[in-house]
Amino acid sequence: METTPQPESHPSAPESRARKGGPLEGTSPENALADGTGPPPVHGGPVQPPGMPGHKATNSLVLAILAPLSMLLTGPFAGLAMLLTYSDNGYSRTPWVAPFVLFSLPLLFAFLGLRLALPALKQLPRGSGSRSAAAVALCICGVVFALALGPALDLVGVF
Repeated sequence: METTPQPESHPSAPESRARKGGPLEGTSPENALADGTGPPPVHGGPVQPPGMPGHKATNSLVLAILAPLSMLLTGPFAGLAMLLTYSDNGYSRTPWVAPFVLFSLPLLFAFLGLRLALPALKQLPRGSGSRSAAAVALCICGVVFALALGPALDLVGVF
């Protein structure tokens, strides 16, 4: 009686993991094993978490730039508020409505930018680009607050 040859048996799991030529040969992602025993992933470098001061400085600069730009959005509504609140003879019982409408959104953006820029300035080292961005954001927010202070002081009676 003739017997058919048996298929070759597969080596055991530890023998199949062995690579010839040392531990570093064959460690490319193409040669990584399916059971997850391949090399560890390589990262590009240290990554800052989302709450780091560098991100706060960039976000504060974006909000500070949006503050004066948002006056272009609120300007037509402020003009409409002025037309609706002032009478034909120029008197208004509510003279605060038009400046309130004009500066509502810009002051919101400036306040949020200020809240992000101050901690970033405290935490970042001198000379870093993010610190410069936070300083520029602080200056822009100050200009927006100064612009809003004029009509407020006029309504109080200082001017």
